[in-house]
Order: sequence, then C-alpha cells, then structure tokens
Amino acid sequence: CNEGLHMINLNDPGNPAFAGCFSDDGYTHDVQCVIYKGSDDRYNGREICFAANEDTVTIVDVTDKSNPRQLSKESYPDFRYVHQGWLTEDHNYLLI
Repeated sequence: CNEGLHMINLNDPGNPAFAGCFSDDGYTHDVQCVIYKGSDDRYNGREICFAANEDTVTIVDVTDKSNPRQLSKESYPDFRYVHQGWLTEDHNYLLI
C-alpha cells in the first residue's frame, strides 16, 4: 500500500484477509474510519475514513474496498505534522 491506508477484512477474526489500499496521498500516520452519520446526507451509511497524512487530512470513502474514493484533501499553513484526529460523536467535526 506504499505506506498508505491498508484495509483488512476481519469478518473471520481468526483469518484476517487483505481488503484494499488507498495510497493516493502518500503516508498515512493514523486513521479513523466510521459508518458515517453526520450532516452530509450524501455519505450517511457509507464507510468513511479520516486520515492524518503528515501534511494533510484526507477523507476517503472506503465502502468499496476495491475502489476507495478520495472525497477531500486539506492542508493548512504553518503545519508541523498532522499526527492524528478525532471525529466528534455527531460526525460533524474532525478535531486535530
């Protein structure tokens, strides 16, 4: 996965299996994936990952593991390192 998002199928916990990759934004340090339930109805019920990728936060729809789709990518001035983020309980904000 070239240090990007590496997805594992755990339907059979005793036999984890490779499910997919997303490496379009390079190295992923940390990620939080959820079944989205926020205010953007276009993505409700979809599996969305919020990835901390050193100099960006990248949001990826991984509902289809064989074809993950980048939804957004944001960098910001004067960054040091996007280490990780936490999604609020209502899925409306990502705290960095």
